[in-house]
Amino acid sequence: MTFTAGKRWGVAGIGALALVLASCGSATQAPTATPTSHPSSTATLAPTATLAPTSTPAPTPTPGPLATCLAAPTGGAPTAWGFGVNEGSEDEVVGTSGTVLNTLSVTGYGDTVPVSVGVGQAGVYFYNKGTGELSVLGKSGAAQDLGTITPTGGWNDADNISLAESPSGTCWVFSVDSYDANAVATSQIYVGGTGITPTLVTTLTRPNMMSGVAAGGYQPLRWDASGVLLGSYPTEVGGAGPFIDESYSFAIVVRLNPQTGALSAPLCNGGRFADEAADGTLACITGLNTDAKIEVTKSGGSTTTIDTGSESAGEVAFVGGSSLLTYCTAATTGDGWTESLLAVQLSGSSPSPKTLIGGEPFGQLEGPRAWFKLVGTTSIAEILGGSGATSLAEVNLSTGQQTTITPADDILGVL
Repeated sequence: MTFTAGKRWGVAGIGALALVLASCGSATQAPTATPTSHPSSTATLAPTATLAPTSTPAPTPTPGPLATCLAAPTGGAPTAWGFGVNEGSEDEVVGTSGTVLNTLSVTGYGDTVPVSVGVGQAGVYFYNKGTGELSVLGKSGAAQDLGTITPTGGWNDADNISLAESPSGTCWVFSVDSYDANAVATSQIYVGGTGITPTLVTTLTRPNMMSGVAAGGYQPLRWDASGVLLGSYPTEVGGAGPFIDESYSFAIVVRLNPQTGALSAPLCNGGRFADEAADGTLACITGLNTDAKIEVTKSGGSTTTIDTGSESAGEVAFVGGSSLLTYCTAATTGDGWTESLLAVQLSGSSPSPKTLIGGEPFGQLEGPRAWFKLVGTTSIAEILGGSGATSLAEVNLSTGQQTTITPADDILGVL
């Protein structure tokens, strides 16, 4: 699928997983996800070998009610019950059958417009920067008020915000980034949930660049049984090219312990972070902009290399544990680039990728987060359509067959 080069910016929040394959040429959309920084450069940065994040944690928080947040979901992993999508001037909660269950107007721009910051079993989470109100829009009724968060020191034009729901579905982690005159980021990380007042659990600092790699503020990508994954959110950067947002947000990914505020070392030291499976299997991308390969490392240390056959790769996600991997590749054309969606079984010593959707004109197989990817073990969700109307559709991972679910301009995540 082909589109003209342009600046790409991240959206926030990780809930249940779905592949966001947003299309080009859609109608103008109301703002989605986080407020973003104002770009001034067009450099695309590649990670270097070893990076150690710097942080200034707040005093170790008392566990208290946070123990509830760390509990495993009752009855095991939850089953997806719907989608969060944007359709014109409304963000919608849509059932898996395509029925619109609930809507929230996102007309207008500025601080008074609620922006979606994450998704989860509870629904689509919204934040109103003007009032500081955090809320969630569920299957029916008005959005539920979850509390007020006003960052220390107020707002500035370089702020980013995002949210991730806990595995139990009863809690959330919320991060606010701001920058000083030297572009050093301060990230205030809050935890709240059922019976838990939004509480600042740690404050982290990080420079905008580390060894020439985009760093900046910490933003939650997802919350799983092992903790909260935090990505990189630099300010004053931009660019054009396939998977441009991942070049920044996945450049330095670390894990946060939500009870202690402690950070891990970067998950990928020799390339860009791609995904991590529930069993600890890690995928990192090496050779970007030359010969992209996906290095899959099991928790025991064994490694499988997938040659993508492309200069660029992204939107990587594990399916069904760590047995299947889906990803996108890109190829440069005269007026932009084309993208393809592939899947590969990881069993055996010689994995053979299968193309599900090949490069087609007037579209885009690319989303803001690799973890907006999975619906189940047999299919994924995407936005289909080029210069005309677009729709949310299901793609079968065996056949590539695409089935329309509902009209949509963008997907916020799987609920």
